[in-house]
Formats: sequence, C-alpha cells, structure tokens
Amino acid sequence: MKKIISIVSASAVALGLTVAVAPSAFAACGGDLKIYFQGALTGPYAETGINEYNGVKLAIDKYNATSPKTKLAYDAIDTEASGAKSPALAAKVVADECALGVVGGMYSGETINAMPIYDGGGVPVISPSATNPALTNKSPYFHRVVGSDLVQGPALAQIAIGLKSKLFVVDDATAYGKGLATIVKKNASKIIVGTDGVTEGTTNFTSVVAKVAKAKATAVFYGGYYPEAAIFIKALRDNPATKKVAFIAGDGVLDGEYIKLAKRNAEGTYLTAPGEPMDKVAPALAKEYKAKFNREHGLYTLEAYNAAYVFTQGVKAGKTTRAALADWLDTAVVKAVGSTISFSATGDPDKIVMNQYTIKNGKMVWVKKLS
Repeated sequence: MKKIISIVSASAVALGLTVAVAPSAFAACGGDLKIYFQGALTGPYAETGINEYNGVKLAIDKYNATSPKTKLAYDAIDTEASGAKSPALAAKVVADECALGVVGGMYSGETINAMPIYDGGGVPVISPSATNPALTNKSPYFHRVVGSDLVQGPALAQIAIGLKSKLFVVDDATAYGKGLATIVKKNASKIIVGTDGVTEGTTNFTSVVAKVAKAKATAVFYGGYYPEAAIFIKALRDNPATKKVAFIAGDGVLDGEYIKLAKRNAEGTYLTAPGEPMDKVAPALAKEYKAKFNREHGLYTLEAYNAAYVFTQGVKAGKTTRAALADWLDTAVVKAVGSTISFSATGDPDKIVMNQYTIKNGKMVWVKKLS
C-alpha cells in the first residue's frame, strides 16, 4: 500500500511551494472530481501536448456518457514542456481539492521535476509519453503506459548497427535527449566515430555538421526533440558532405510538427517510439477522434486516452480518493483500447512494446514492431 507523504518534499520547500496533503483534500471539493493533464499546450512543443490532452478529453467524455455514479471533469496545466515551470503548476494541482489524478507529464524533464510535488500530495500519475528510466526509480506514485528508454535506446542502436553505419551521436542536454543518447552510445560503441552536444533551443548546427563531415559519419543519431531536429536535418542536407547521412532519432522527434518544420528533409528518417500507431491499433477510435476534434491524432494520443481510461475504471470501481486510486493502480489490470494495461512494482507497464517508424511522402508511417 502506498503511504501519503505528510512532509512536503524538499523540492517543494526549495521552490517555496505549498502542497496540500491528500487525506483532507476532497472535503472541500464542490464539483466533479478531476483528472488533470500535464504537458505543453502552447509553445514549440504544443502539437504533442494538444493531441495528448484531446485523448484525455475523449476518454473522459466517453466515460461520462455512460452515466456513471461518479462523473469526472478534466483540466490541464500548461507547462510548455518546461522542467522549470512544472513544479509550481503541479503544486496548483495538488492544492485543488477536486484533483484526483494526473495524465502526464508529457516529456521526461518536466515530469521528473514535478513528481516530488505530486508525491507530497499523494497524487497518482500516469504518463503517456515520459520515457526517462529514472522516473520509475524515484516515485511511488508515478506510472507510465509506455516502455522506457532502456528499451528504446538499444532499439535505436540496433537500427544504426543494421545500417552498417559509422555513427555520430548528438544530444540536446535534456533529461530525455542526453539520457537516450547515453544508452545508444553504450549499445553502439563499436560503430561510433564521434559525439557532440548542443542545448535545447539551438538554432545553428553549422559546427555540429562540420564535425559530422570531418568524422566521415554515414549516420547521425540525435537525442532531442522535433523543433531542433528539423533544423539539424536541414543543415545536414544542405551540406554536400553530409546530405546523404542517415538521420536516426527517438520518439521526441516523431511528431507531425517535425514534418511541417523539416519538410522534404524529413523523408526517410529512422525513428522509434513505444507508442502504438493509433490508426492501425484502434482505427475506430482514430476516426472518432478526428470527428470530435477536426484534426488528426498524434503519436501518443492513444496512450493518453488509455491513461485517462485507466483512471476512469478506477473511479468506476469506487476508488474516489487519491490514496484509494493510487493503491488500486498497484494491482489493477485494465483492458484498454488496443492493449491490456497493468503496472509492475516500479510503475512501468508490464507489457513493453517498441515500434519503428519513418517519414514517407510527408506522413508518419509505421514500419514494424521491434519488441
């Protein structure tokens, strides 16, 4: 059984945050209990966040349409995927007497920084897309419905090895990008001809491209997110010495916005993700999503939907406090859309999958299942 932490976390104290503790939190709730979404709804990473939040909305709207005994509302905190902003916003969730659980965070860095706050308030969290391995080592309240980078990293390394490439590895120094690159380097050490690092928000990759050319690399792995990846791959394609270099990246790059930003340069990118292709796994739900929101689903729309669906099933089972819902998650087995979800003792999913994708004719295309 999980225990509510009665002492505010050190992170919260350092940030000057006040965290409401769960046992008395629901006494003052004057409306429906809420499931929050944490992620980017504005800023450069909003494309992923909007699609995830829409998945949450769809799941809860469908649940409420069944006229359940306990209805649920949804709400969101817009972190802009920032680890600097997420703790204060998480504190607002904890202080909301109606907040029951959180779907999120969207990215690893923002989630790592927010979890001590959620732990302090006993708030159960299910992430649809945060893959840093450290998350499940630190929090008793964190869960995710996707495999971690301990699975994704080796898969990416095997793609590079399979291409018989001379690999150059670059990361963006974020918890996600650097962490994933470290795992790739460990698993592809024999073929690496060079490494380099940038920072999130980098707009000039000229010096990195020069190093790739000097190393005579035939493939580049980029550990980071799609805004910078789009700039990087354009710089590679614009240089005659690197224009044919294979571009390999993880799920932080696999987004429709990457295609919009990189345009034709995105074609043929080697990509991986623990997220399932919604149009193949759940075509009826994908059509329902498009009809409701007038937009195509994103990579992690299905995972966000299923994370919210797990919460609805806990509430349906009568788990209407944070503590009861958190304990229920430890042993719950939920038949969700396209998969059965249950969690290991660490909060990782019992069922681990990894997929390979590419960009073909301006669209994300599923290639094959890797695990």
